[in-house]
Amino acid sequence: MSLLAESDNSSSEAGLFYSTWGSGVMGGYNYSNEIHIGGSFSSGDTSTKSKGLGTSMKSQSTFMTVNAFGRYYLRDLGITDGLFGQAGLAFRNWTGKGSIIDDRTQAKIASIKIDWSPVVIVTGVGWQKIWGSLSFSVAMNASIGGSRTIEYTENMHRFSDSMKKDLEEKTDYPTNLVIYIGYSF
Repeated sequence: MSLLAESDNSSSEAGLFYSTWGSGVMGGYNYSNEIHIGGSFSSGDTSTKSKGLGTSMKSQSTFMTVNAFGRYYLRDLGITDGLFGQAGLAFRNWTGKGSIIDDRTQAKIASIKIDWSPVVIVTGVGWQKIWGSLSFSVAMNASIGGSRTIEYTENMHRFSDSMKKDLEEKTDYPTNLVIYIGYSF
């Protein structure tokens, strides 16, 4: 098969997605039946409130991610139609903050600030199905090489080691489940 014949399968697509790292828009270009080049933009935030003995904790995290990726589809094997592997770079603007408040005096007795590294490698696998012009895909991605810094401010309250470990586990976000629906043209 010549390179020209492969290019005849080229098309574009765009759509919306929901993911662990936020909701957004995704688009791409199918260079050939096997190779897809794409990008996405997502944003989201989470807030939590919890009560303890005489204290309240409030936290908020904000996520904004731009992802550029390439996919390789395993279409020639027949039974794996729609299965793909993906790799790319994610540019992140993620921040988080939280505070522990004394319920009686409303004084801030401790606080945390979290910053995630701005660039990570993202790899994953997924499956895509196209019905006419409607496109649907599900993918699971993992970030590689990311880090985060957590700054603890302990005014009148000390964070225990177990509390710090629990917080660090809950703010790791190493994987990303992506559910996408779009239009192929």
